[in-house]
Amino acid sequence: MKSELFEDLVATSAAGSPDAIFLVNERGRILHVSPACEDIFGYVPRDFVDQFIIDFVVPADQDATLREAREVLAGRKRVGFENRYRHKDGRDVYVTWSARWLEHERLRVGVARDVTELRRRDASPLSLLSLLAPHERKVLDLLLTEASEKQIAERLGLAASTTHSYITGIFRKYGVRGRAGLMSLWLKHLSSSIAQANER
Repeated sequence: MKSELFEDLVATSAAGSPDAIFLVNERGRILHVSPACEDIFGYVPRDFVDQFIIDFVVPADQDATLREAREVLAGRKRVGFENRYRHKDGRDVYVTWSARWLEHERLRVGVARDVTELRRRDASPLSLLSLLAPHERKVLDLLLTEASEKQIAERLGLAASTTHSYITGIFRKYGVRGRAGLMSLWLKHLSSSIAQANER
């Protein structure tokens, strides 16, 4: 196969991959990212290019991410590292990485796969509480009652638009479309907890 054809095939495969492919220099600055970054993170490639990759990582995951980057820079091929990135819309995206150092090019190449839905399915509603801001937790407590959105706003002394914004944020973080889905998620968790308690 001619080298030009091979290079075109590689470039086309990378561009069509559902995983995001990053090229990052020694200082951690992004030089290239494939189009899949928009589906995963909400940013188009030009939003990433020339930015430091660590700036997109959720603050709580930055130290572990920097340690992992040092392993890659030391020439160790890494597979399965997981961290969270901040999506353009503000939510957390769980990503698992395969990465290696290209010595000749002096670049770190990383392939990022979105595993957010897997993590949300595995997580209990209680563990997801850590994703909520303090006001969102208060709104959640009332969402799990019969209170209407207007009543929630009145009880918490919030504007209706602010309350609605909190509610949509809660639905997004829990991966549900509405209140019925949220209730169902919590009822499943409650049933599971009761069943586990009865087995003891």
